[in-house]
Amino acid sequence: MIWVSRLRIPFIIQSLIFLILVYIYIVGNNLAAGIQWIFFRYQQSYFGDSIIVFYKDLFYVQAGLLKGRSAVAAGFEFVATIIMILAFFLFLAAYQLKTGTWIRAAAMGVMSGGFLYLLSDVIQYGIFFHGPAGFVIPVGVPVTLVTEW
Repeated sequence: MIWVSRLRIPFIIQSLIFLILVYIYIVGNNLAAGIQWIFFRYQQSYFGDSIIVFYKDLFYVQAGLLKGRSAVAAGFEFVATIIMILAFFLFLAAYQLKTGTWIRAAAMGVMSGGFLYLLSDVIQYGIFFHGPAGFVIPVGVPVTLVTEW
């Protein structure tokens, strides 16, 4: 019973990580704007409004719609999302088995996912989060890194 009560707070925090915004972005010269969560993003452009699930970017890369830096950044975002999902399952297993064995590995997984999201932002928009591709405000990345520290 002690382990369940000790693991409840980290499990709740890990579950809430999926609700935090990862970043807010504007593409190019106001061609599109959007909000990215871990599982999906909402984007407004002159083509209309879209909800894009995280794995669709791989199809866009395969079809040739995303190339260069955008394709590499999309790959890092996909890997970051997969790592964070796996870390959630580690937290879930630790909570169900009432053991703290995998808590550190799961926290490191979430931190790795946060760093990969940050690296994706740097690849796409530059070291100062602003460039010819537009700009990005990494809202949830610092929150993710601090909560998992």
